[in-house]
Amino acid sequence: MTGELERCGGVGRASIGGIKKMSNDDVINSAASLLVHINNAKALFAEHKYITYAPPRIGKDRSISQNSLLHVWLTEYAAFILDKTKKAVTPGELDGMKRAAKAGFIREHPACKQWMVHTITNPFTKETRSEYTSSASYKKGEMFLFLTYLQMVAAGDGLILESRGEFEKNQRESEGI
Repeated sequence: MTGELERCGGVGRASIGGIKKMSNDDVINSAASLLVHINNAKALFAEHKYITYAPPRIGKDRSISQNSLLHVWLTEYAAFILDKTKKAVTPGELDGMKRAAKAGFIREHPACKQWMVHTITNPFTKETRSEYTSSASYKKGEMFLFLTYLQMVAAGDGLILESRGEFEKNQRESEGI
């Protein structure tokens, strides 16, 4: 995944001496992840002699997925461009917004076309055509790149799309926050 994201302007994760940075977003859901957390804490303490932790959240992460956020943002963006309420955006207008956003992304990031577009073949006629890949099939890093692009383009048009859920978490990690 790293090589593929590098070609598309990928994002890395910071570390301290090969040890993953600890954050409020560490998830401990098994004996193995607990051991990793403890070992990271020991290594950080050995190096810095002082660590501060925020109180943990208990329970599974219930944040909005990147794919759900994409659809929320596309609806907000279409409503903004069309000067109407989000509820008034029709399925056809939303589909048009999806296609326009994907086309713009490919223009700016042509190397990403390999996962943004696929070929559909009619088994009877052998006729083929290209179609945009469903965002539901994007890998985590691919969706992160697309959402980052959409947020930047919308801001250029005067619309601020709020980072939330899984995307916000990934954004903070990529920025080392």
